[in-house]
Amino acid sequence: MITLKIIVENRDNCSFKGESGLSVLVDAFGKTFLLDTGYSDLFLKNAQLLGIDLSKIEKVILTHGHSDHTNGIPFLPDGKTIIMHPAGFKDRWSIRKKEYVGFPMTEDELEKHHNVLISRESIKFYENCYFLGEIPMVVDFERNGNFSTTLDEQLTQKDYTEDDSGVAITTSKGLFVITGCGHRGVCNTIEHAKEITGQQKIWGVFGGFHLRNLEKQKEVIDRTIEYLNKNKIKALFLGHCVTDEVIDYFEKNMPNVEIFRLASGKEFSLDLTPLMQRQK
Repeated sequence: MITLKIIVENRDNCSFKGESGLSVLVDAFGKTFLLDTGYSDLFLKNAQLLGIDLSKIEKVILTHGHSDHTNGIPFLPDGKTIIMHPAGFKDRWSIRKKEYVGFPMTEDELEKHHNVLISRESIKFYENCYFLGEIPMVVDFERNGNFSTTLDEQLTQKDYTEDDSGVAITTSKGLFVITGCGHRGVCNTIEHAKEITGQQKIWGVFGGFHLRNLEKQKEVIDRTIEYLNKNKIKALFLGHCVTDEVIDYFEKNMPNVEIFRLASGKEFSLDLTPLMQRQK
């Protein structure tokens, strides 16, 4: 069984407040990890409402260094093992908002509080669970990525967000891939997950694809849908940086795929079992 508890997402849900950020508690076959920490300390409040004791979580996976995924880090209880890409510490400015959106702490400050594992390479951090490391951009229609930040306040140095990563979980029904924002492209992320794990079948994908504008990104969206259908995806869990307009379009064009919308406080239980070594 894999369970996902959405601690923070863009959308409000009943008593659970949302913000422009993402934080998810993942339990994969009895092993738990926190994926990202949202934009503020809101993840602490929502975690309490969900009955989650963050002091007991040992591992934290950071999908990339943008503030909407890492600003909660200073509020995280000490002593975690944090896994991330080295470029996550870069200073960054939003092209759209024209404000600082980089990591909230220096590497030295973070290491005073946590055990930090920094890697461009993939890391198998639990049995069946992989941090994907740096994702090559090999899919033709995603070679330009979905980049939204620059490396200088004057907004002149393009940021290729090479730290944008994710998690792959190997299951008996196929890979379950988790993204943060998918700046490097969700299809690139899936292809890299296949390469890392050796498992070619994809059961489902969870997270943000950084697809916000149906009109401006329609070609990429159409090609993404074509790719996902070709890979016979069974389930998609979409939110954060995927707008409702784009999710509507996915639903219309993927009638044979179960599509779920993310929101703060939502919980999902997936009837999946681990991939055993002999099945590889």
